[in-house]
Amino acid sequence: MSGQRVSRRRLEDIRASLADRDLQILVSLATHRFLTTRQICRLHFGDKPTETAALRSANRALYKLRSLRLLVALERRIGGVRAGSGSYVWSLGHIGARLLQRANDVDGLPRRQRQREPSTTFLEHTLAVAEVSLRLREIANRGEVTLLGVQHEPACWRPYSGPGGGTVRLKPDLAAVTATEKFEDHWFFEVDLATEPPSRVVRACQNYQAYRQSGVEQRRLGLFPAVVWIVPTGRRKETLVSHLDGHDAISARLFTVITLDELEGLLRRGAPFVTTARAEAESNRAE
Repeated sequence: MSGQRVSRRRLEDIRASLADRDLQILVSLATHRFLTTRQICRLHFGDKPTETAALRSANRALYKLRSLRLLVALERRIGGVRAGSGSYVWSLGHIGARLLQRANDVDGLPRRQRQREPSTTFLEHTLAVAEVSLRLREIANRGEVTLLGVQHEPACWRPYSGPGGGTVRLKPDLAAVTATEKFEDHWFFEVDLATEPPSRVVRACQNYQAYRQSGVEQRRLGLFPAVVWIVPTGRRKETLVSHLDGHDAISARLFTVITLDELEGLLRRGAPFVTTARAEAESNRAE
């Protein structure tokens, strides 16, 4: 093999040599775009007795996939060199993408993988969205909340007709459906890293309100999902809540602002907006 070229026969040989967990790692990277070694550990090596054993197994698997040119390790590390091997950031390589496309393991996978290092802002946001996705799975694994589905970009994007008749797309970072013992909740998640002014968040909230007014989601589900902003600090949470509450054009009830540590409690309590199935059921029961 030379450069990025590889024959179909060689692709088949590579696939035959992979364990199920190897393939699952490739699919996870196709889904999330970027993951750190430690995130991959949590996703695929939770069966190991210790964190150290999981990290060693993950490193062996990742270096194997890298040697086959299925994965690429970015030059930039999260936390720097001193953070160790768990700080490596991985993405799907060109040959890995071809292998998955040929096997139809991932729908909508781009034909060409990113050739350049992503910007720091883009990478940090992508990894933060992946972290929310991982937390959803880990919360569900603890048993009190069931994760019925997660949609990543671009599958979670929602097209609708704008004011001028053209197609507009709402672009959440994630969409998810969870359930507790009695209720099912639908969510749109936005990950905010406090890198944008609050006015940008307000405009994004106005886009959600425009989508809600289109009625597309209500006709499909019979309700409108709760919109959750996940922020890095309590101070940022206070700032966004203050801006949303103080803006006349924003229906603050539609939006919830939390830190990542508050996610599990929110999922257990359920979506707060009154048009959710949970709120309607509780209202009817109260009557």
